[in-house]
Amino acid sequence: MTFTGGVVGVVHGDFDTLSDGYISEEMGDDDLECYIDIKEEAQDLSGEVSFQEGIVAAERVDTREAVEVDQGNVYVREIRDQDWDWAKFWVVPGEFIIVQNHKGGFPFDQLSQATGLEVRKAKINLTEIVQNHPGQWMGGFTDRPERVRSGTLYGDEIEEDIDMGDAFVESDKNQIGPIIEFDGKEIKARVTKDGMVQVVSPGTYDMEKYLRLVSEVFFQYTY
Repeated sequence: MTFTGGVVGVVHGDFDTLSDGYISEEMGDDDLECYIDIKEEAQDLSGEVSFQEGIVAAERVDTREAVEVDQGNVYVREIRDQDWDWAKFWVVPGEFIIVQNHKGGFPFDQLSQATGLEVRKAKINLTEIVQNHPGQWMGGFTDRPERVRSGTLYGDEIEEDIDMGDAFVESDKNQIGPIIEFDGKEIKARVTKDGMVQVVSPGTYDMEKYLRLVSEVFFQYTY
């Protein structure tokens, strides 16, 4: 089953919609290309764009060593391979950008160039979400100053567990599993400290509803 989710990108500054774009970057002796392709725009009843869906693709160069054997002579040469990194993204104008899959700083660096603003992967305040939406179905904690220093818990209302509930509540958290009442349905989510928001249940959640969920429930906890 495919879960609907992505990494929240916080945009520093006022921004509107994105347009198709082309970026060329110098990387050593190479000129690397990047393309932004807006695939779809959805409009609300007033005719304003409610969200955009697009793909960003950026060229990269990888180096590797390869062996050549010529009449008994062995040569080790450096070979340069060109390939592409790519990611789907969704833009909620004036609020945030969701990236479906990412690798390191990609594609936040490229989206920053496209908007002319800083776009960075969000941090999410998990402690505040747990306080405001108690009853986690899962959660991970780290840096606990006891014998059990880290772990991931699964169950029902894990904060109330006799043995590990306090450890989870009082420790730094790297992921949580809030259950949210939203739009008349119970949403089982997974949220991580480094910006990911995922709907676990119901499965294959509609993307437009997911973007509204992030906007109305989770975006207020980003920084």
